[in-house]
Amino acid sequence: SKKLGRGRHTTRQAELFAIDGGYIADTPGFSTVEVSRYGFIPKNELQYSFREFSEYLGKCRFRDCVHLKESGCAVTEALREGKINSSRYDSYVKMCEEAERLNEWEFKNK
Repeated sequence: SKKLGRGRHTTRQAELFAIDGGYIADTPGFSTVEVSRYGFIPKNELQYSFREFSEYLGKCRFRDCVHLKESGCAVTEALREGKINSSRYDSYVKMCEEAERLNEWEFKNK
């Protein structure tokens, strides 16, 4: 939209999805999460926010794999095989890039 300087959202109704141990809401109007308002997820923990990654976590060649460009990554292999939706993986990559720019200490006292 012109007002926000972003594209139009495609969600037209609110939906609530049950996930392991909680729920996630898909609501109109939210295209990003304000980290300073809702909390900080360190880059190395972000992988646990994507349930479709869960069966591949711990199966990578390197223990410290962040599932971006590492060789022997089980997550990116599953992506190539079509077992993980590319739009979800793209969201993960974008969130990793955002987390890379943030410093956890900036949000501890907010």
